[in-house]
Amino acid sequence: MSEYVNKNNVSLIALIAIALTATNMRAAVTALSPLVPLINNDLHLGGTMVGLLGMIPTAMFALAAFATPTLLQAWSGPRMLMIAMLLTTAGEILRVIGPHTGLLFAGTALALFAVGITNAAVPLAVRQFFPARVPAVSMVYLVAMQAGMLAAPLTVEPVANLFDRNGWQYSLGSWSLLAFLAALAWIPLAAGPAGATTTTAGHPAARQRSLPVWTTPVGLGLAVMFGFTSFASYGMMMFVPAFFTTAGASVGFGALMLSVWSGVGLILAIAAPYAVDRFRDPFWVIVVCAILFFIGNTGMATAPMAAPWVWILFSAAGPLSFPMALTLVNVRARTMEGARSLSSFCQGAGYTMACGGPFFMGFLREVTNGWFWPNVVLTASLIAICIGGFFATRQVFVEDQLLSADTR
Repeated sequence: MSEYVNKNNVSLIALIAIALTATNMRAAVTALSPLVPLINNDLHLGGTMVGLLGMIPTAMFALAAFATPTLLQAWSGPRMLMIAMLLTTAGEILRVIGPHTGLLFAGTALALFAVGITNAAVPLAVRQFFPARVPAVSMVYLVAMQAGMLAAPLTVEPVANLFDRNGWQYSLGSWSLLAFLAALAWIPLAAGPAGATTTTAGHPAARQRSLPVWTTPVGLGLAVMFGFTSFASYGMMMFVPAFFTTAGASVGFGALMLSVWSGVGLILAIAAPYAVDRFRDPFWVIVVCAILFFIGNTGMATAPMAAPWVWILFSAAGPLSFPMALTLVNVRARTMEGARSLSSFCQGAGYTMACGGPFFMGFLREVTNGWFWPNVVLTASLIAICIGGFFATRQVFVEDQLLSADTR
């Protein structure tokens, strides 16, 4: 290929870079919520402020998804992913300086905007470097993403307790090392021909265009399915520990429950590509998982300590529609152009919908001093997931739906 990267090693380097990047894609979110009680000791955040902090991931992910097609005009996928991981590193360092509320919010926003770029770009990198193995490599990056999501809440509180002072800052800031390692992994691909700003067909990136996928049932269905799964999931990521700590459990137990909730995602990351590939109509899988999500959430909202392990396992099965949507972005497109357009629209529109999850849960919890109304909001999102999932799981390609609309 060139002196930068031996052709035989390109796939291996790409796989390592994708996996390391994916490990960072949710750790930046789940590392924060178990530390909120410790952060509150220094910064005195109320329920609404915690909700606003929890809203930052989805807001930044939405902004980044809409910005990514424009950024791809200037940088190739590998170069953009390298830069994104460097920005993630900077943001994760910035948010622990002080401590200061403004820097916590600003650093979190910077880190998660950069992570948002990876949300849209990693599926495209999978298709670029592994066009014949999309489901298999999608499974690898989804498992890596869930592994980071699991490890972060499991480790941040014990690490913070190692220090007499500023423990949460050291613990939260330590995740910048993983982001920096991911940035280093992209350097060989960013420096070589794979880093040239071209499409997979070899045409200049300036000629890339976005397809109007928002006019198609599959595009809208994917956006709604992805958006309201994120709405519910990011709300739960922020408040799973609080369900238990407000019922008298320890901070460590709340963090453990979040880790279990995240850990089930490892199984989902394997199951989702399989379900999409195995079943002609996987819609029934979405419905079953939504029912389990409802049972688990309702149990945590009404009697969290009655059967905490049952509630957390049932709830954790619900977000299967998240990795399914990420897999369907590639499966429902015939071309790289279609996949790029679906990825940008679904993640941009989807994360915009998702912004309300953490905020409304925090606001309603603070106003009502209970979990009933937050659970009502979660239940409404599950209905939306099923509606979107029905259209997203049809055996169609987005390009065919666009062509059909043009010929009417």
